[in-house]
Amino acid sequence: MSVTKPDFRPSGKTDHASTMWPLGAALLLSAVLLVLLLLSACGDGNAQKDTNASVDVQDPVAGRAQVVLKTQDYAFDPLHKDSVAGAYVTRTEVEVPNGLLPQNKWVMFEGPVLENDKIAYRFYLDSRHRFDIYGKRVPDLVMDTVGWNYHDVMDWGADILKVGESLGFGSPGVLVGDSLYTLSDARRKVVKVTSAGGDIASLRTTFEDLKIGDQLIDLTQDWSLAAGDYGATIKLEVTKGVLPKGAAFTTGLNKLGPLPKTMEVGNCKALYTYGDQSFHHENLGMAVMADAQYFPHQGDHRLSHLLVFGADLQQVSYKMLAGWSRGVESIDTPEKFVAIVQNECR
Repeated sequence: MSVTKPDFRPSGKTDHASTMWPLGAALLLSAVLLVLLLLSACGDGNAQKDTNASVDVQDPVAGRAQVVLKTQDYAFDPLHKDSVAGAYVTRTEVEVPNGLLPQNKWVMFEGPVLENDKIAYRFYLDSRHRFDIYGKRVPDLVMDTVGWNYHDVMDWGADILKVGESLGFGSPGVLVGDSLYTLSDARRKVVKVTSAGGDIASLRTTFEDLKIGDQLIDLTQDWSLAAGDYGATIKLEVTKGVLPKGAAFTTGLNKLGPLPKTMEVGNCKALYTYGDQSFHHENLGMAVMADAQYFPHQGDHRLSHLLVFGADLQQVSYKMLAGWSRGVESIDTPEKFVAIVQNECR
């Protein structure tokens, strides 16, 4: 295809030889400009890299959280509670089988896990309904890849708390007089994932006809863990019926370690322990805390140090947190743990 360029000479004639030079010059000029643009772009890219070099680039898994809720893909059989007959399947909702036994392998980890870049927590899905701690040595989200050897200290971490019949760590209960009731005896119990990951992981557990003393109530437990936090939040609310007169929600820490101390930060009150109290006899800090509106005060029970809330409240909210000497940030002194408690008690 021929290219005709207009001739601005007064004669009004078109001279093809003379039109080729402006065309070639234009192409040459375009090539030069393109080279200069490319060099400029490279220079800008280098300048951008130099600017970013001073920025603290975060680990790609930091600032994330996840729920791990897995069961085997068949109905629970109490006669074969230790069987692992196939792969575990991720669930978003589980109705807890009546008669689900402790130390079963139908549910992976015996219950759901909340994990973030610093710590992981679980509760036993069976009638014990106690909370436990997984110490993590890496910020990666790993609990969905961990097997049944989680009691051993591995590269990723380990189960680091012995719970037994105590409240373990932050487990909910109800005090009626001198009697401590855990959330154990319910006609129906359903756990549902309400936020699967991102910057927060959360679960809702619904109890129907939960027996507390001589009364039946319906109760919800909302449990959440945000990325970057050591503290998980528990919210308990009676949705049908009322607690027995004078009863009080409570939580606590087991008595396997040092005597507890208390701390107040603004309107928040915390009960905490730090010392040789992990499953592997290493330093571990544990704390429970709540806002003053729930009237938290120190109490005591046979196996647990208690944080007791005001009598006759039908809903409460509190935090639970732990820090391990071999953890991601090596909480290896009381001062380090106290600083975390002060930060979370808000």
